[in-house]
Amino acid sequence: MKRSTVFSFLFVLLASSVFASTTGISLFKDPIHPGPKPLSLNLIPVSATISETTLSVYFDSPVGNATITVYDANDNVVSQETVDTYSTSEVFIATDTWASGNYTIKITYGTTTLSSVFLVE
Repeated sequence: MKRSTVFSFLFVLLASSVFASTTGISLFKDPIHPGPKPLSLNLIPVSATISETTLSVYFDSPVGNATITVYDANDNVVSQETVDTYSTSEVFIATDTWASGNYTIKITYGTTTLSSVFLVE
């Protein structure tokens, strides 16, 4: 049983690395407060993915003006764009000239800030 579980895990890992060229980026609300979390579901109307050459940000529903800022590992701004999500629901940022490494994305709209760290290879 254990052997088949390990084999299944390796197969899924191999298949995902061969067939998937885009990786989802999990976005989290800032700041994350310590202590117990409320038992409610907060739906975030924004998603992001990274591919070999493009960072993609998708707004599932309008949130007004949103600012997308990307920082390198030294906290230098490498990209910043403000969009009106009532007229634009997708933003594509070229990453093919960026150095390999970790980057931080921050998406701000209204009083909400979403952020995550992602890897450019």
